[in-house]
Amino acid sequence: MLLRHNFVCRRRLLLPLYKSKVIDGYCDLNDRIVIYMVQPETTFSGGLSDRLRGITSIYAECKRLNLPFRIVFEPFQLQNYLVPNQYDWQIKPEDICWNTKTVYPCTILTYNNNLHNRAQFYAQKSLLNYYLKKRYKQIHIFSNMAIADKEFSVLFKELFRPSERLQKQIQYHLTQLGGARKYISLTFRFRQLLGDFKEGGNILPELEREAYVKKCIKGVEALHSAYPLESILVTSDSGTFLERLAFLDYVYLIPGTVVHMGFTFDANQDTYMKSFVDYFMLSNAKKVFQMTDKLLFRSGFPQRAAMLNDVPYEEIRLKV
Repeated sequence: MLLRHNFVCRRRLLLPLYKSKVIDGYCDLNDRIVIYMVQPETTFSGGLSDRLRGITSIYAECKRLNLPFRIVFEPFQLQNYLVPNQYDWQIKPEDICWNTKTVYPCTILTYNNNLHNRAQFYAQKSLLNYYLKKRYKQIHIFSNMAIADKEFSVLFKELFRPSERLQKQIQYHLTQLGGARKYISLTFRFRQLLGDFKEGGNILPELEREAYVKKCIKGVEALHSAYPLESILVTSDSGTFLERLAFLDYVYLIPGTVVHMGFTFDANQDTYMKSFVDYFMLSNAKKVFQMTDKLLFRSGFPQRAAMLNDVPYEEIRLKV
């Protein structure tokens, strides 16, 4: 399945895309390099957490093989949010090759939601090594693969630290909550369930939305009953839901609009910033919870945030 997707995707999307971008055939680099690539046209890389697991997976293998690793993250500049820490993954636009005679664009995607599935793990790792052996100047990999989760925290911190602007926002919200490990968090992932935006999944009929929102609010209240002394940072992709929580004095909300990076290509810098602030604030919680039921989407975002600082993570079921 992985190879078939790569074959179809290269023929139908990547090769025409690269042909439209090529200016000349010149590639002024002596060393072979591997680039984790995101383009606005390639929605299959997923959201922020999907991309981060893909980045760290490919970086881990490049590190093992001593191959130069770079990141291209479009349409926005990743450096506005995350900057190089111990390893410089930046590349100048003029050093990116688009001529498919010298560059090999390819995909490695995740099909099994169980990221611990051994068959998928070995298939992804084998395919990655197959690509890395190709004799091209550059290997461009579009991916949300997950083969380095045991090392995720270490790899992430080698690659990234928050930009100055992001760090200021993180510090502000930490101060409001009393500091790192002084609060718990709860995440709801509705997608388009409440009609906030178009993304994927079911849309509740308007007459059913109010009852469901109230049910979710009761879920927040139930968590507070279990942890009465803790402030609760609530994150969600639904502004409609977050607005309804403002009356709860033990709930902390981070202002801003949440967008899914796989579906939104033209938002401003502040809009994308919200996802990164949420991510780091979740990673600094005492414990990270995610609410689930048959309608809520099980997101990888809060769990991957918990992995960053080895924070306990738990999924709780929304009761009827």
